Amino acid sequence: MAPPQPGDPGSTATDQADVRRLVDRYVDQLKAAGAVRSPALERAFRTVRRHQLLEAFYHRPVDAPDFAVVHHDPEHPRPEHLELIYSDTALGTRVVEQFGARMPASSTSQPSLVAEMLELFDLTPGLRVLEVGAGTGYNAALLTELVGDQRLVVTIDVQDDVVAQTRRLLARAGYPDIVVLLRDGVEGVPEHAPFDRIVATVGCSDLSPAWAEQLVDDGVLLVPVAHASGHPLYLLGKRHGRLEGRVAKAAAFMPARGLLHVEGLWPLGVMQPDAHEQVHQRDPWPGFGAGGPLPSVGSSADEVDLLFFLSVLDRRACWAPGGVGLSEGANGWAVAGPDAVRWWKDAALVEELDRLHAAWLARGRPALGDYRVAFVPVADDAAPPPGGWALDRRFFRELVWLEES
Repeated sequence: MAPPQPGDPGSTATDQADVRRLVDRYVDQLKAAGAVRSPALERAFRTVRRHQLLEAFYHRPVDAPDFAVVHHDPEHPRPEHLELIYSDTALGTRVVEQFGARMPASSTSQPSLVAEMLELFDLTPGLRVLEVGAGTGYNAALLTELVGDQRLVVTIDVQDDVVAQTRRLLARAGYPDIVVLLRDGVEGVPEHAPFDRIVATVGCSDLSPAWAEQLVDDGVLLVPVAHASGHPLYLLGKRHGRLEGRVAKAAAFMPARGLLHVEGLWPLGVMQPDAHEQVHQRDPWPGFGAGGPLPSVGSSADEVDLLFFLSVLDRRACWAPGGVGLSEGANGWAVAGPDAVRWWKDAALVEELDRLHAAWLARGRPALGDYRVAFVPVADDAAPPPGGWALDRRFFRELVWLEES
């Protein structure tokens, strides 16, 4: 017999013993995958109930053309809902129409990514934390378990319905004293500052000057920073007023709204040629992408690493179907992946992509973790170290250099 599907009236509610079993299996899987490593984070994941911080949510099964809504009751959860919730799956809680398709506008992130971010954050009891992007409140509850006091955690969101729901769900789940505020993330929360840690759970085109002001010296900032269609995680420390650190890992997040989002820093992708237009193709670069796709992003390490290198050298860099490359909109594009190098309209673009790939090889195929970064106000007109690069954003200039430089 086929298992019941979400919304199937034949499904039954689940008792607490079954919930405990699912939570334990879920955490054991996160440990086995290397996402949960510390005893403190393991305790937090075993304590916070993800299903209590969800109501209706959206899920797109493999090969499905669109998201399906799942009407979940956290007080009387169905077994098939819990199987999905206690898996390593991101679940959308709001969707919007974008580019002719429904896209998530708010979510509870993939648990393995949540865990890896919390491990990077190095939280200990007593630290004050600001979270930008409230989501469902799941991450805020985990933060609370790690710092030991609900009143030390402040989470903000720009969507009023998200804030109202998050407050209600957190209170019902036993976290009524977490501070949940309706606010554009760029403002921070000066009335609760200073903070020892600030984390953004949305993709940001820039950092906020308010965060730099509200973070204590020796504090830590963890932010997904927009780079050519992706949002690699930046782990930054504040030292004598300067924000400096490293690129920690590849990731992709929903973009922030408001002043933390800047249109047009890099192309969103490539244009789809008309049926009668020719797309040229040749053999791939030898060995490129041979390691296979990374589970967290669905692309090979070579594609992730080359795209970041492209993004600091060329504002035309982008993800695209079939790989990474350069886009000039309606004037053409060139894309390289593990199976082929392709280009449309402008052959000069593929020559430029070949040149940049050769430069990446000549620098030793740098990976994300090989880069150091610093953020200084744009007005300071600061220069990167020799051999590095500078990228101007809205408020800050990002300085990027390789560890070897």
